[in-house]
Amino acid sequence: MNFRTINTITRSLKPLVRVIKREFFPHTGQRVILMYHGISKRPDFNCITADQFKAQLAWLKKKYSVVPLSVLVDHIMSPLPMNAADLASITFDDCYVNFAELALPILQEFKLHATAFVPTGKVGYYNDWDKGMSGFRKMEIMSYKVLRQLPEEFVEIGSHGITHMPLDRLPYVEIEKEMVQSRVEIEQNIGKPVQFFAYPFGVFPFKHRLRLHDGENRFLGGYKAACTTWWGRFNAMSDIHMLRRVGIWDSDCFDDFKDKLDGYYDWLEKKEMVGRRFKIIKNSL
Repeated sequence: MNFRTINTITRSLKPLVRVIKREFFPHTGQRVILMYHGISKRPDFNCITADQFKAQLAWLKKKYSVVPLSVLVDHIMSPLPMNAADLASITFDDCYVNFAELALPILQEFKLHATAFVPTGKVGYYNDWDKGMSGFRKMEIMSYKVLRQLPEEFVEIGSHGITHMPLDRLPYVEIEKEMVQSRVEIEQNIGKPVQFFAYPFGVFPFKHRLRLHDGENRFLGGYKAACTTWWGRFNAMSDIHMLRRVGIWDSDCFDDFKDKLDGYYDWLEKKEMVGRRFKIIKNSL
C-alpha cells in the first residue's frame, strides 16, 4: 500500500475516527518520533520542501515539547504519569547531503535537535538501494568530513547499518556485522558516541529476535534504543529497541502532517500489528 493510498483511506475514515478518538482515546502522553528522509528546494523523491519543513516545525513547537531523541528515550525508560506533556523528537534516515545544506539551517533557526542515521557503507556515495523505485533520484550521502562538522547541539549521528540491506534478509552473522561494525566505524570517524540504531527500511529481524540480546540483556551493538518504521505516536519501555515512528513523506500536504500527529492515521498501527504477527508465525514454522 503506497503513501497516497494510505492518505486517501485516512481522509475517508476521518469523520468516523474523529468521533472514536474523542470518546475513547486520550491525546496526552505521546512519545512520538518523526521520521524524515530528505529536504529539497522543490518537491522531490523522498524529500519534503524546505518551506514545508519550516511550517511543520513551527506547528510542532506549538503542540509538543520537542526534545532530542536521547531525552525522549530517557522519558520512555523512566515513564512519567499519563497526563505528562506530549514529547516529540525528529529523526532523519540516510544522512543525505541535503540534510546539512537545507535541514540543518532550519533546525538551527527553530533551535531544535535531530538524530540522523547514516549507513556507513554508503558514506560519500549515494542512495543506490532506491534504484528502480518510482521517481527515483540519485542523492549524495554526507562524507565523514561533513558529518564531523555537524554541530552536536543540533545533530546527533546514529547508525543505519552498513549496506542499507533489510536485516531480515541476512543471516545472523551479517546482522551482527551491520549493527556492531557500523557503530564502531562511526565512532572512530566522528569521535562521538553512537547511542541509536535505525533498521534499514525499518525492518526488524524477527527470525533472530532472541539472539539480539546477550545473557545480561544488553542489546546487540550496545545501542540504547533502536527505531523501526512501524507506525505509532506512543512508545513504551517494552519497545525500546523497536521504537515506532511517524513517517513524513513528500506526498503529505500540511493537513496530512497535522492529521498524522492528531491520531487519524493510528489505524495503521493495528494493520501493521497483524502483519507482524503473521511474520512471526511464518518465521517460527
